Amino acid sequence: MESTKILSSVLSIIFFFIMVAVIYSQFKKNKTADSNKTIEHFDGIDEKDAPIPKVFFAAYLIAFIGAIVYVLLYPSLASWKGFVGWTQADDAYVAKSVDINNDINGAINAHTDEETFTLLQKEPLVIQEGKAIFGDNCSACHGLDATGQHNYPNLVDKDWLYGGSPQDIYTTIYNGRHGKMPAWKEVLNGDDIDELTQYVSQLNKGPFESNDLFDANCSSCHGKDAQGTHGIGAPNLTNNIWLHGSTKDDIKRVIENGMSNTMPAFSERLTRNQMLSLTSYILSLQNEPQENIGLMQAKTYIFSRNEKPLPAVLATCVGCHGADGLGGVPGTPKLAGLKEAYIYNQLNLFVSGLRQNTTMQGMTANLSVEDKLLAASYFSSLDSPDISEIFPDKSAEGLIKDPTERLIFQGDWQRALPACATCHGQKTEGNPSFPRLAGQSSDYLEKQLFDWRTGVRSGDQGQMMQNVVRKLTDDEIKSLSKYLSKIK
Repeated sequence: MESTKILSSVLSIIFFFIMVAVIYSQFKKNKTADSNKTIEHFDGIDEKDAPIPKVFFAAYLIAFIGAIVYVLLYPSLASWKGFVGWTQADDAYVAKSVDINNDINGAINAHTDEETFTLLQKEPLVIQEGKAIFGDNCSACHGLDATGQHNYPNLVDKDWLYGGSPQDIYTTIYNGRHGKMPAWKEVLNGDDIDELTQYVSQLNKGPFESNDLFDANCSSCHGKDAQGTHGIGAPNLTNNIWLHGSTKDDIKRVIENGMSNTMPAFSERLTRNQMLSLTSYILSLQNEPQENIGLMQAKTYIFSRNEKPLPAVLATCVGCHGADGLGGVPGTPKLAGLKEAYIYNQLNLFVSGLRQNTTMQGMTANLSVEDKLLAASYFSSLDSPDISEIFPDKSAEGLIKDPTERLIFQGDWQRALPACATCHGQKTEGNPSFPRLAGQSSDYLEKQLFDWRTGVRSGDQGQMMQNVVRKLTDDEIKSLSKYLSKIK
């Protein structure tokens, strides 16, 4: 290594002197030129040139002298350290070493999630790192100032598609989001779409008024009050914030064709602490970050225990069906306690269209086999409320007196109607082939029975349910639904 340095230094010195000699010789040679700038005359040919201007020669001379001074003062040749004793460390930027991971881990350790994010808001370096991560990963869609653009939400205002608590924001970053609005042009006719377009376009212009068409088709996602559902990212339609355009043409286009927006998952790209820094930065953009922190689940220790958010498919499912599987949105079924095979089969029926539900068909269209198995396994593993033994009043002949109870537990064989309990269990608790009926909402049960009758729902073996429901009166369907919903 030392010999290489010596050789390099020797070659540099030789090259230096050669350059000096060349410049000097040219300057001296060109000095001999006459007034016509002729240097030599040979065989009728004049060789002309002009001398190097003095200013250039002076500049070269100064540069060479400067180079010699630099070599003497600073390390440059072999092991020469220079007269001033300079080292690279003298010009290096040396600051106090800051380990942001330690700051974040300290904020998390033994603290509730609410305390964690309150502490992180007081760490400027954490916020600064989050801002840098945002610039590298998020600003292309949401803008450098995070105010969003057409089709990409504003992260500075208070309008949150999936919820604005730190837990919600972290889950969005971790899993990404796949927001889907189903297309209605194959379900609704042109007049219905025009009516919905007009209704939705006026929702933010006065007191809220209900609409039957909206209730029947849109309220399951956007809510009866049209104020949206965070769990599935359904937007509030009553404010003046329009992600995909506010004109009637924009609204009609979305209703007709649906919408599919994807936010990528960052769990494979960023570390946990980087995602926490990014979450903290996004919170800091709010006028009152503590308000968002106050939206968190009370006294949880998710980050202290280093728990991961629910997988993306479950994060979407629980938006309607609840993390406990007991339903989070009116009109959606309770999945807790349903058998895994039954849930998996229903997901496939939605995909195939045998069970018609525009919302669920959109939600399940892109699910992989693994996603469907995961969802089925998760909800079937959840505890469902216990069902008490039911002892209906009977006549002396053993016939149940109440007609609704009779249909459930004994059936009506004069009409070839088997008892509900025959397939769904003595307590209507369900099994792998048939769902639990006990405790489901009456609205949901009633809709399913009418869907079986009209053929909107199918897929059962031998059209068993369709044959049964066609023999029931409207009043019997309604009374059965109410009774089954009250079984505890």
